[in-house]
Amino acid sequence: MTGPRRGNPALRFMIEQTARRRLWPGPDAAAADVAAQGDAVRWSRGFFERVRGRMLPRMAAVTELPEGHLRYYGSEALSLWALVAPNATALALDHGESASEIRERAGRWLRCLATRTAPGLASSHWGHPVYGARVDLPTGELDVVWAFAGSWCDAVLSDSLPERTRDAPRAWLAEAAPAQG
Repeated sequence: MTGPRRGNPALRFMIEQTARRRLWPGPDAAAADVAAQGDAVRWSRGFFERVRGRMLPRMAAVTELPEGHLRYYGSEALSLWALVAPNATALALDHGESASEIRERAGRWLRCLATRTAPGLASSHWGHPVYGARVDLPTGELDVVWAFAGSWCDAVLSDSLPERTRDAPRAWLAEAAPAQG
């Protein structure tokens, strides 16, 4: 076999996976002005701190998991899930998951962060994760394990999140309405 695809496939996969990871410097980069820098620091420590400091507090707390807190942000323009652990954050688009599905997926996302592997493609197994980052506690380095730009990212960068209109997914609210009546 010749060309760029030669060699041991398992080793090639590990090399490609390592190339996809982004390690960012420690706390000194946290002072970067994310709004002024735009794309240059989109996946930087400053962006991570902006997500944790400005976006997560606006999200509704849904439940506690052994791994961390599960939060939700629902509006007409943007619906997101967030798994918040002491040293990690994962964000995913809402696609009508049930309570058991989102708890299971949140556990999968956190395991991906712990092993530093990106989740699979958007599917019924993985959901639709768009951002996953963790801070390596011994070194303080930020490791953005997966990140996909989109409207959620633009809202974080411009600090213009649409007004939250729901504290839970529409499907959950529909299930709860008949039980109350």
